[in-house]
Amino acid sequence: MKRHLQKLTGATDGDKCRWLAYALIAAFGAGISLVAVARIGHGAGLSHAMSAYEQWIVVAGAIGAATGLFVARDRFGLPGMQGALRAARGGVIATITGPVVAGTLALPLYGTMFGPFTFVVMLAGAPILAVLWVLNLSAIHVLFRAWRKERDSIFTGTDDSPQSRRPRMGRLARG
Repeated sequence: MKRHLQKLTGATDGDKCRWLAYALIAAFGAGISLVAVARIGHGAGLSHAMSAYEQWIVVAGAIGAATGLFVARDRFGLPGMQGALRAARGGVIATITGPVVAGTLALPLYGTMFGPFTFVVMLAGAPILAVLWVLNLSAIHVLFRAWRKERDSIFTGTDDSPQSRRPRMGRLARG
């Protein structure tokens, strides 16, 4: 069944990990936006049905978070301590870019400033959200690592492969 599904989608396990990373960050962005809508809604929370504009804010949060990851995608998934440091810098870039995009989509011009401000205030007001955000970015780094490992194995042999240990000289080196 797995092979048939892979044939249909053309997606490898690494691709699925990358898609999952985008889904995770988009869901978190939508969740943060939902909390923002609940807090800003004159203290009413979610006791009433959400208006079309409030629903758009939630969708904009998902789009903004995914866009932030897209901008910083080359920094996630690299091995070692250097990779972890690059992922941390990528997390900062995604953390800045995502709310800017979400705020701009939710409320053009004014929201460009209001989106990041609301995000920072929410993380400061609820430290558990900040911890969850960092854990989410860490999970994304791990998922991108699986994707990069698979992608790198396509271009270079694995350690188990005898072909990878043999030096490749080409036609000219044979004499």
